[in-house]
Amino acid sequence: MTALRPGGGRSAQLPDFLLPLAERARRGEVLVRRDADPRDPPVGAAPVRRSAVLIHIAGTGLDDAQVVLEERGHALRSQPAQFSLPGGGADPGDRDDVHTALREAQEETGLVPQDVEVIGAFAPIPMPWRAQRVTPVLSWSPSVPELGVQDPIEVERVVWAPLTGAGSLTDPSHRWRGLLHGQGVGPVFDLPGDAFVWGFTAMILEQMLVGVGLDPVPLGAATREIPPGRRR
Repeated sequence: MTALRPGGGRSAQLPDFLLPLAERARRGEVLVRRDADPRDPPVGAAPVRRSAVLIHIAGTGLDDAQVVLEERGHALRSQPAQFSLPGGGADPGDRDDVHTALREAQEETGLVPQDVEVIGAFAPIPMPWRAQRVTPVLSWSPSVPELGVQDPIEVERVVWAPLTGAGSLTDPSHRWRGLLHGQGVGPVFDLPGDAFVWGFTAMILEQMLVGVGLDPVPLGAATREIPPGRRR
């Protein structure tokens, strides 16, 4: 294990499995690359909104590592009942993208910023069709913090997804590649407890797995259409 530099939360030792991903976050590297999308508006067509999401991993080894996800409120107008990482749009008072990610995670799940080590922030991911850029922020804690729904309108439930083992993000029986109207939309994680993760969040999770030395969802994996009830 390697000591973290000060500045995130309490002083702790970063586990070896996280070191390669941590170094990429500290350098601000690109985590998810996206191809041009027909929905992309012309450059400069609208002001770009800043958002950030928190990739919080808890555990001291791959055998016990978990990442926190949340099921969005079922009454929300945007993507109701979908699974996502904690996060949201920047507020005028936010110091930076790290502040945004931590503030949103606290508001949504009760995560206490002082209880985690902030490792770094990856390069912002452009989402031009939403006139938005999303910065993934990486944090870690040696044990699972006590989290729970803070606002039931925004968040239906909080879920911890293990990285390895039965029912995990790398369990072959719980992951496949998705199709939407016959077009590939990337990895899908169909996790126990009806936790169905696809789209932007699944792409981040896949690259997180690659970053800690685990296999991504193979391109030759089974493909299935995203069920109609999951497309909201």
